Amino acid sequence: MKWTEDQLRAIETRKKNLLVSAAAGSGKTALLIERIRRIVVEEKTSVDALLVLTFTRSAAAEMKERLSAALMAELEREDVDSDFVIAQISRLGAASISTLHAFCSRLVKDYFQEGGIDPEFKLGNETELSIMVQEALETLFEEKYQEIPEDGETPFSRLVDMFTSNRDDRELKSLVENFHYFLVTQPDSEKWCARALSYFGMDARDFWKSPWGRELDSLIRTDMEGAYELLESAYALCRDYEGFEKTAAQLQEDFFAVGLAIDALEEGYDDFRKALSGIRFARYSGNKKADAETSDHIKDLRNEAKGIIQGLQKRLNLDLSEALAQLSEMQGPMEDLVALTRDFQKKYQLKKAEKNLLDFNDLEQSTLRILQNPAIAAEVREQYEYVFLDEYQDTNDMQEAIIRRIVREDNYFMVGDVKQSIYRFRLADPTIFIGKYHRFGQETDALNDLITLSQNFRSCQGVVDGVNTVFEAIMSPELGEIEYDERARLYKGLDNDGPYVKTQVHVIENKTDEDTDPMVGEMPAVELEARFIAREIQSRVGKPIFDTKTGQERLLQYRDIGVLMRSVAGRGDVYAKIFSELGIPAYFDGGEQYYESMEIGVVMNLLDLIDNHHQDLPLLSVMTSPIGGFNTEACTEIRLFQKEGSYYAAAEKYRDAREDALAAKLKAFYKRLDAWQWDSRVMDIEDFLWKLYLDTGYYHFVGALPGGEQRQSNLRVLLKRAGDYKRSTLRGLFYFIRFIERMKKHKYDMSPPGVLSESENVVRIMTIHKSKGLEFPVVFLSGTGKLFNKRTRNRDILFHKDLGICPDYVNLALRAKMPTLAKNICLEKNELETLSEEMRLLYVAMTRARESLVVVGMVKNLESKLAAWSGPGDLYHLKKAGGLLDWIMQALLRNSAPEILEEEKRRRLSLPSYDVYFYTAEQSLKHHVSEDTVGELIEEAQAPPEAMWQEVCRRLSYRYPFEKQQELPGKMTVTEVKRLRTQAEALGVPEIPERVALPSFMMADAREITGAEKGTALHFMMQNLPLHKLRAVAMDTEAFERLLEEERQRLIDEELLLPELAETIDLEIIRGFFQSELGRRMLAADRVRREVPFNYQYDPRKVLPDWQNAEAPLVVQGMIDCCFEENGKWILLDYKTDRYFGEAGRQRLIDQYRLQINFYAEALANLTGMPVAERILCLVAIGEQIKVDR
Repeated sequence: MKWTEDQLRAIETRKKNLLVSAAAGSGKTALLIERIRRIVVEEKTSVDALLVLTFTRSAAAEMKERLSAALMAELEREDVDSDFVIAQISRLGAASISTLHAFCSRLVKDYFQEGGIDPEFKLGNETELSIMVQEALETLFEEKYQEIPEDGETPFSRLVDMFTSNRDDRELKSLVENFHYFLVTQPDSEKWCARALSYFGMDARDFWKSPWGRELDSLIRTDMEGAYELLESAYALCRDYEGFEKTAAQLQEDFFAVGLAIDALEEGYDDFRKALSGIRFARYSGNKKADAETSDHIKDLRNEAKGIIQGLQKRLNLDLSEALAQLSEMQGPMEDLVALTRDFQKKYQLKKAEKNLLDFNDLEQSTLRILQNPAIAAEVREQYEYVFLDEYQDTNDMQEAIIRRIVREDNYFMVGDVKQSIYRFRLADPTIFIGKYHRFGQETDALNDLITLSQNFRSCQGVVDGVNTVFEAIMSPELGEIEYDERARLYKGLDNDGPYVKTQVHVIENKTDEDTDPMVGEMPAVELEARFIAREIQSRVGKPIFDTKTGQERLLQYRDIGVLMRSVAGRGDVYAKIFSELGIPAYFDGGEQYYESMEIGVVMNLLDLIDNHHQDLPLLSVMTSPIGGFNTEACTEIRLFQKEGSYYAAAEKYRDAREDALAAKLKAFYKRLDAWQWDSRVMDIEDFLWKLYLDTGYYHFVGALPGGEQRQSNLRVLLKRAGDYKRSTLRGLFYFIRFIERMKKHKYDMSPPGVLSESENVVRIMTIHKSKGLEFPVVFLSGTGKLFNKRTRNRDILFHKDLGICPDYVNLALRAKMPTLAKNICLEKNELETLSEEMRLLYVAMTRARESLVVVGMVKNLESKLAAWSGPGDLYHLKKAGGLLDWIMQALLRNSAPEILEEEKRRRLSLPSYDVYFYTAEQSLKHHVSEDTVGELIEEAQAPPEAMWQEVCRRLSYRYPFEKQQELPGKMTVTEVKRLRTQAEALGVPEIPERVALPSFMMADAREITGAEKGTALHFMMQNLPLHKLRAVAMDTEAFERLLEEERQRLIDEELLLPELAETIDLEIIRGFFQSELGRRMLAADRVRREVPFNYQYDPRKVLPDWQNAEAPLVVQGMIDCCFEENGKWILLDYKTDRYFGEAGRQRLIDQYRLQINFYAEALANLTGMPVAERILCLVAIGEQIKVDR
């Protein structure tokens, strides 16, 4: 392989700590393997002396596999020490090439005495650890409640009053749990807590030196400078256009006042607050005679600046002394929270110790504690000559502290890309990478070096240019946390990347008016976008694409396409459904979608409702589901009956006051709820959940829906979690519901494996997170118009590595709650960090594309968006972006002249590396015709009229020679063939039985069991009886009857038959059959086959006279009830529960089933190569067997 100069530096440099900043597609894994290969082969270093760490087991396994292949290739060289290389290959299995947690596990077991750990420990799985967390919290809170005196308070009761609702204490439990998970990532949590608590006692002089003060200063400056730039831009417009002299004077006063406030920042917070509060915006004085568009633009700029200032005035409404006084009041409660969390951690540790379990955080903390022993740290350091860490941007402080103790001064190789740091929600800290990036970049540092790999060997020039165009405009140290400069930008590394393909952006305006097609207007936005992308995919598949891997053109396949989205919740399943509907094969692994799936939502709402009937949302969800069976009209009638109060109260009142059918249905509904509530109290949760599945028929119902197999799999996973839960000390439905809520909150993956294999020729639908490390020839980045998620604003207390503990101010006497100054600062900081992560997610998404990148997003109002996108594009406006599309379009259109935007009217904007298309919702659903297709249509339209006419006539007069056969399905059941033969119904229209068995969820009350159901139950038992047991008691009537009773009970116990169905089985009929001559012959046979499924090719002309021209065989499928071998021939039995009256009835019965049983006989004979001697109809209800001739 030909290496670049920078790659060679990274491969060959020794005796230095190296930080390799490897951009997307720069070949970092290949480089890492090559560096290790040379160290092993050329320096004769044993693999035992290497420590290679990464963050996933799959990455570690891939690294071992690739290193093994690289070393195997060395054996082909004549000058290599083959014995040494073979020895290294054999040691790879045990080499320290693993995840960081696997390394910690080995070290803890090696030094278990130092860590105080039982060496036989096991790592707990997510489910059992989550249950232990819940158990520890419940135990702790129960003890704390018992300590509260009747007429007094405790620190715990004060926290309960401050941070819980009137309903329950879930909020406080959640706070403790969140704080715990935060603390375990801090290398010295005691020290961190002490420092965080010390901030609450600061005076005004110390404030500005603290993290809170420094961050506040930065945030204020950004906002004030943003307002100043807006006013300056408005002032510049006034000078450029005539008639705005008065407005210019007004703007001059505005930005002069803002400038004074910025200067006052240097004097202190109170001086700044005073200057800020003195800023007053007079009423805008435009000029009606001047250019209207310019006047509106100036006014908009000024209003935006005004909004910034007024927002700051509102947020900083307290003077500093008041703000610090509030924080001082919260110091005590925060100390109590720290103590409560420490108590929880002790309980949780005891729970784990009882089962000798550790979690990943325990591994890290134990490892760090062991390595704090200098002798052990020196011993580990001596063991490894080289230490490698992949994906370095994803480390946190705890992991960094561990590795710092085992590396030498010059043997640490770190590789990653901070632009791809997207796991802050797992507490990864990109600032660790960024700090070293700047420090190692200093040329004076002899032991540390920074190497940047910027050449991208994955993407074509068009994709590279598209990425650079966006990130050069939007990424900065303030937003994105790194400067997108010459070192960070991408450079094309491919020698041959085919024709230049621009990046496309498709913007759909989802705005409706009276002229909008009602179907389009009512279509959800996500479905509209999915249909648009589906059409784009259809227009591209089968068309030529240049393959950068082969250097040749080929046809695009479905497997070449990835559809990426920020989150699949509420979107992924819609895309999969639409794609399937339009014939596009797609793979969608639900992942986070599990909790949002319809079937899990309905079942969880049902459990919620059973636990507490007085809940409107679960009540309505269950009522309108197939379990309740109430339609919208019925639900509306209930609400109209009583308009005030809760819906539950209205339903109860309707039930008790009315005597109509709806009231009766409500009574039955509540009767079932009450019965289930009782069951939930006496049954364990796993059995109870399975009972619900069976009682409601819901498990089978979802199985009949599209994606039914996956839906049933989802329900089975919930059942498995119920099994895990019942093995804990927690009991009851209430705690199980809370347990599942915790699993959802912490994003524990409960989703079962996808039903469709990922290796098939399908479009992949996935989150951006899951796409990391992958690549696709064509990438559709969807949902870019979706707004960013800013949920942290709803939390009572925020925790931040640098800013500490940032709570709301709570005054119990006044029953008042408001954000403290610290919380407002932390909110702004969190929002900035969240936006930075969103920007890095955008980078990851865009760099997955090899040949073509397509961005799709929806907006509500295109005109207002265009105005925002064409603004200055400074830091303030980038921070105010609502979603990914805003950043992309700000990068493309910032500071655009009005004449450029005029192109928008033609619905297309052509830029150097981008083509931007604009559509209304209706236009987006119209057929897209490529330029090539348009040219072909024009050529056809210009063809000679006569030739065209003849071709049209030829095509329209064509008749398919096997037209009749088209009506025949490729596969039919024996019953369907029989129906066609007798013309009992029209082709393709199923026979309607006289009575259809309703599933239980559609029945108001119990009903009579039908004859068909009784027959099915009898048939089922006969097919499941153990023949070897029957043979043993065949001649003993009493023992035979006892065995039949036992077997019926077994079917009930194993939940193979419902008790009420099992009770309908007449055991005398079964005994009579098996003690008849035919039954004894079957029991005497050496080979008996029951329920034999078959697929058999049959000539349709033999049985279907209308298909005499059919050439293709018909595949007939069926199920043979029973056959047994006698004297080298089959005896074929077909069980029926029919009865007949008189000889004529007997003959009609034989004629009715002759075709069917002859089908079975022919299939059995041909498939087994053994003839059928007898065909027997077994009328088990009347104990008669009838031989049927051909």
